[in-house]
Amino acid sequence: MTIKKVILLSLMGLILTFNTVNAHSQSISLIKKGSSLNDILKDLRVTYGYDFFYPEGLINNTNRFDISIKNASINEVLDKVLKANALDYSITKNIVVIKPGPTFRQQSLIQGKVIDETGNPIAGATVTHVDSKSTTTTDGQGFFKLVNLPIKGKILISYLGYEKREISAAANLGNIVLKASSAELEAVEINIGYGRRKAIDLTGSVTRVTEAELEGAPPHADIASMIQGKAAGVNVMIANGAPGAGVSVMIRGNTSLTGNSQPLWVIDGVPQYNVNNNDIGQLLYDYNINDIESVDILKDASSTAIYGSRAANGVIIVTTKSGKKFKKPQIDVSYNQGIQVQRDNFRTLNSDEFKVVVTDAARNFFASSGIKGTGAMLTLIDETKVVPGVEIDYFSAPLLATAFFDGQTNWWKEMTRNAVERKLDVSLRGGSDASNYYISVGLPQQDGIIKGSSRRGFSGRINLDSKIANNFLVGLMVNGSNSDLNNKDNMIDKIWNFRPDFPMYAADGKIFDPGYNEESPLTALKNRDLSSRRGLNGSSFIQFTPNKNLVFKSSVSINYNLTVTDRFAREGTVNSTHKGQANISQSESSNWAFENTVKYNRLFNNIHDLDLLGGFSMERGNFKTFATGVQNFPDQDIMTNLTSGTTPLKPTSNNYSTALVSAFTRLNYKLYDKYLATFTFRADGSSRFGPDKRWGLFPSAAVAWILSKEGFMKNLNADVFNLLKLRGSYGVSGSQVLGNNDWRTLYGAAQFEEQPGFAPNQLGNADLRWEETLTKEIAFDYGFFKNKLSGSIGFYDKLTSDIIYNKSIPSSSAFISVKQNIATIQNRGMEFFIDYNVFRKKDMSLSINFNIAHNKSTVEKINGVDKFLDLYAGNALAIRMQEGQPMGQWYGFKWTGRYYQSMEEYNLLSSMNPTTGAKIWYQNGLGSIRPGDLKFEDVNKDGIVNNDDMVPLGTSQPNYFGGFGTNFRKGNLSLTLNFTYSTGSLRYWFTNSQNWYGNGLYLRNYPDYVLDSWSPDNRQSQWPRMSYGQGSSNIFSDYWLSKADYLKLSQIRINYRLPDKWAQRNLKGGLDFSGSVSNVFVLTNYNGIDPEGNFRLAGGATGMGTDFGTYPTIRSFNLSVRYSLK
Repeated sequence: MTIKKVILLSLMGLILTFNTVNAHSQSISLIKKGSSLNDILKDLRVTYGYDFFYPEGLINNTNRFDISIKNASINEVLDKVLKANALDYSITKNIVVIKPGPTFRQQSLIQGKVIDETGNPIAGATVTHVDSKSTTTTDGQGFFKLVNLPIKGKILISYLGYEKREISAAANLGNIVLKASSAELEAVEINIGYGRRKAIDLTGSVTRVTEAELEGAPPHADIASMIQGKAAGVNVMIANGAPGAGVSVMIRGNTSLTGNSQPLWVIDGVPQYNVNNNDIGQLLYDYNINDIESVDILKDASSTAIYGSRAANGVIIVTTKSGKKFKKPQIDVSYNQGIQVQRDNFRTLNSDEFKVVVTDAARNFFASSGIKGTGAMLTLIDETKVVPGVEIDYFSAPLLATAFFDGQTNWWKEMTRNAVERKLDVSLRGGSDASNYYISVGLPQQDGIIKGSSRRGFSGRINLDSKIANNFLVGLMVNGSNSDLNNKDNMIDKIWNFRPDFPMYAADGKIFDPGYNEESPLTALKNRDLSSRRGLNGSSFIQFTPNKNLVFKSSVSINYNLTVTDRFAREGTVNSTHKGQANISQSESSNWAFENTVKYNRLFNNIHDLDLLGGFSMERGNFKTFATGVQNFPDQDIMTNLTSGTTPLKPTSNNYSTALVSAFTRLNYKLYDKYLATFTFRADGSSRFGPDKRWGLFPSAAVAWILSKEGFMKNLNADVFNLLKLRGSYGVSGSQVLGNNDWRTLYGAAQFEEQPGFAPNQLGNADLRWEETLTKEIAFDYGFFKNKLSGSIGFYDKLTSDIIYNKSIPSSSAFISVKQNIATIQNRGMEFFIDYNVFRKKDMSLSINFNIAHNKSTVEKINGVDKFLDLYAGNALAIRMQEGQPMGQWYGFKWTGRYYQSMEEYNLLSSMNPTTGAKIWYQNGLGSIRPGDLKFEDVNKDGIVNNDDMVPLGTSQPNYFGGFGTNFRKGNLSLTLNFTYSTGSLRYWFTNSQNWYGNGLYLRNYPDYVLDSWSPDNRQSQWPRMSYGQGSSNIFSDYWLSKADYLKLSQIRINYRLPDKWAQRNLKGGLDFSGSVSNVFVLTNYNGIDPEGNFRLAGGATGMGTDFGTYPTIRSFNLSVRYSLK
């Protein structure tokens, strides 16, 4: 501004002053919060008709402040808003001239940085110059500036969850430390579905995982894996180490006989559907962890009932980041790169060891059975060297020259690698008084440790909201994703089992083919198994707020996913009799929802606090599948697309839809700020059920009492007892875990003698009812010593009735089963967690946390005559669901703890039928018994071991599980450790039990521990005999069950942040470096591959407790850098 312009404006003001009306009589009411001077002048111009003149740039750097004026004159308003910025004015009629005040040039800059006690910046803190009422907010790095203000008076800093602080004004205030408020729960707001509520006002059981707890996620992680061990009662199991591997999340026990106990995931208000073999993990990879602001886990009926028919297994609400009001644009760029190695040292036999083991096992079998080895694949002994009728020594008889091959192949070394993973993230975030925005892009890449396996992904997000009028807010949240997987999971079985004496290539240069139904790992490597997933998930809303108590909101959301798989199996693939086969399949799903809610909140007489929600929603889902294929290709290296095959396969397709209509309401009531009550009701109508069973009703109620706010607590030390809250809840939630048309009898297209037609393919049951879960809970929340020590302990009882399962029916019906409501399961348990801030100083802090949960699942009722259900793992009866017994109860033979040492010992156990004189064998029907076989217990003492002696052996469900961790900070350096643990479960190592399934002994390799198998010279071995031909050792028994107790250091992470002043001065932003190790170590006595992984999500109730050895767990080492530019 030039002196000439100032003089000109001043003269204009003097001239106008001569014509001034002495006092403008118009009354003005103005209520604004955090507004700029420009915004306030705009309101005065639009609403009251004033025009303002001022030099260019004069009001650009003025401060924001709050103003509340009613029925004031224009002079009173201008005195308040202009003089606070050292500006003066003159007014003539409706024309106001603004000019620098007499102290304008004496004003200066007040600046500083707001941090917490651990040194981390606090973004969005409110900074107020008390004398002038001018305000501003801190940026993403905690910095703030107040301009054109006198450097005197007081500065007040406040932020949600922290104690307010008032200090004397100065030009440079440096770092201003805010202490966490002892009433932190008063400030933290939790997402409870269709709204938010302060943590202290919750009546239900909700656990939050914060953005800080998700930091440092390696590129291969998804949301579910990062909450492992961080929430009491939430059992997270990672299926295996393959790229894009699935994750199981179970909240407060198993409620399903099919193994589908996954919770409902709600991301930015949009429910995510679990449609992929009980595995929602693939869908969760669509979302970038760096976009997530918080994860709220709803566990009890009071919290979950608002989602009604989908909430029996709990609800996980994910909230992504958004722009912040008055936040300057901030760009964050991060890059993470790491290397993955196999965590477990699992070794198989080399070629020489294999020959010794197989030879001894075969001779052992021959010697005990008298067989001379005429089997086509086990012609080991050269019978031409054996004299007929002359007793031979099978342990020294000569072998055929063709018994073994001359290969020396370490298949594990040849087919695996140390794999690289990387991820680039870029985001832009900011906001103004009217609009906020968050935009991000993520590019994850992961190579698997099995050669050829990989994942390439992309995710992009746009979150926008804008105030389009005084009472209207609109918003848009869109997430687009792409994921390409190269699947090599099926190679693991080939790598571990293919014989080490087989060469990689035959003499003609082709992949070696042993000539029987075994597949070379090289064939599996060259086979094609690709899957491509495209996802678009988004929602938009419009919100109308006619007054501060009432909010109307309408939203529409879409969830679209397209998955295409492309497979090619070469000649030599197991079970393939063709010269190559190609298959392509496609599945497409689209779900849309339209929701309308109204919220009313009001405080009456500072006593009665009422928060009422009502809503209505409609959802519809459409699903399409298509598959086709072709066989026999002239070339299996290049010409492998569908058009190159000569024998087409019959294509298949499917198309179906679902619908859900809902009405819901929730009332939160608070009396005297210490007595709380919540009442929730939802009604759902689903097309998954028949017309007479379509509607389900889900009510709940909860109460809480904040004892620490009672008068009788005032006599106690307030610094010691910060929070004492007793709460209880009771309610019903539901589950619709069944097919979309299970209630219908369906017909499918079929052909008979090349004539098209229809044939029945499903028997429907129109009487199917909703699965309902009745949950009761009582809990106690506490906080002591200014909340340095805080946590909760709770007990729950969860009864799930009308569980749906395939019930066997007579074959005369032309069907083998039909869906029925057949069972009731009860889960009872306890949850406990504690957080302890050991100390929090300006330059140093230490905190620890611990949680533990106990859950017991019991089968309360099974409809039918037998009162039990038998389930299978692999090819063996393994689990029996029986009334009064635990869920996941292993069922089989009980090992006596020893082996048969000789045939004489076994023969002595035989008895004679007193009527017929025939011998009755001890292990009748359990295979040919030989020395070194397992000896099972005759439970009913009838002298025979048969199926009547099968008994419960233990459960696959853990008795206790949880996690703990610590965070230490010294200056700008921080160290974080996270542990998980589990105890009390038994796992069935299925792959290991098959090592003693004798018919394939000569065809496959084995783990090196078989070197300690039973032999006449090794009678105290760890493992039973190796033998050709099926014996009794592989029969399911507790011998094959192993305690799966473990303690795992899930992650260790070190982070260093460059000093803010130096980084801001030299780099114009903040810079962080971090290093982390995931799956650092596991302490366990489990004798399998992994005490928690290698299960199958689609394996039903047995799949979670069975170790299939599908893909080894990985350990990753990662380095990352993050730069923030403001």
